[in-house]
Amino acid sequence: MNVPRLYETLRFVDELERRLGLQQKLEAIKSSLDNLVQAPAHPPHQSTLASALNAFADAASKLGEETSPAHSALIAEIGGGEFFDPSMAESVKRVIASNAMTPSVARDSVQKLAKDRATFLADLAATHQGIRKLGVQGDPLAPGSAVMAFLIPRDLFKNHLGTFAKELSFVNQLILHFGEAVTGEVQPVELNDISSSVPTISIAAAVAVMMAIGAVVNKFLDAWKKVEEIREIRGRLSKIGMRRKATIDELTAEITSTVNDVVDESTEMLLSASPVDDGRKNELRVAIKRDTFRLFGQIERGLAVEIRVEPYGPKAQADANSKTALEDLRVLSRSLQFPQIVGEPVLLTSGDLEEPLDGTEAGASTTTKPAAAKKLKPKKSDDGQIPIKSET
Repeated sequence: MNVPRLYETLRFVDELERRLGLQQKLEAIKSSLDNLVQAPAHPPHQSTLASALNAFADAASKLGEETSPAHSALIAEIGGGEFFDPSMAESVKRVIASNAMTPSVARDSVQKLAKDRATFLADLAATHQGIRKLGVQGDPLAPGSAVMAFLIPRDLFKNHLGTFAKELSFVNQLILHFGEAVTGEVQPVELNDISSSVPTISIAAAVAVMMAIGAVVNKFLDAWKKVEEIREIRGRLSKIGMRRKATIDELTAEITSTVNDVVDESTEMLLSASPVDDGRKNELRVAIKRDTFRLFGQIERGLAVEIRVEPYGPKAQADANSKTALEDLRVLSRSLQFPQIVGEPVLLTSGDLEEPLDGTEAGASTTTKPAAAKKLKPKKSDDGQIPIKSET
């Protein structure tokens, strides 16, 4: 995380805390428990505690609406994950319920949480102010704008500059192809920002293009839950020495079919309303299928895509369609939940970027009709897993 990105994270958390007032509500719970310890038989203390708990729970529940998965990851990176966890209120309620007869134990637990959280917020505010005084604030998003970021884990390119360059080339190619399919035009991909700790490339693109990429990613993430369940069943059967190899093969075929179906659906979703002519649409169909296979494989190996949206201000002069599109993008950004990487990948075994299928620069138009893309085919690796490669 570079300093401008850190500043934006601190600013976001600072504003989030001011809007929700979580610390104030947590302190109210602590005070109510203090009173309850002093006079456990006094009925008003019970009702005051219940009201404080409800207020805290209501504020904590809004964390899920206010923070995207990307924001949550950044907050966790600066050490604030437990203090901005939507389940925080439920944990407090459980502590109080399990110590109904010993409120002092519940009070001590809540007191520790409140103290630790207050310390974190104080450190956050001091750091935020210090960076602002030093003038290192970055360029915050303008109201009514959005950017898409690709977080590229170092395991994907092994810290090799040449391989990293291929990853950047793939991101560029992906956005060019999706952008042309959605808008009918080939526009240069503009770099908004770059961060180096976990290499993160922020791209400025049309809202419709970001919406298309986000929707395709979301389709895969939904399907991947099914794929992981199938892999788990296949692994258990292999572990117990399943004699019917056909059953294992059927599960592998189901993984293949699931991924192929998502790629096909995603491709047709993009091209169904595309303004490009039929000849170029056929070329893009092959290219987008290849890009989508590659994108899914990289996600499985740790790539993450995040979308940052800065809504229009209340007095912004913008048409209703633009506001609706940006709000739809904001909602989508909060649904992108990336899988925990477990075991060997099944989609890609190589980090090499394939050349454009028609032999031209990515995004360039040709008059040659490319060959149709082949389906995924299972192929056993040395460890007995059955990785799936995209072949063209």
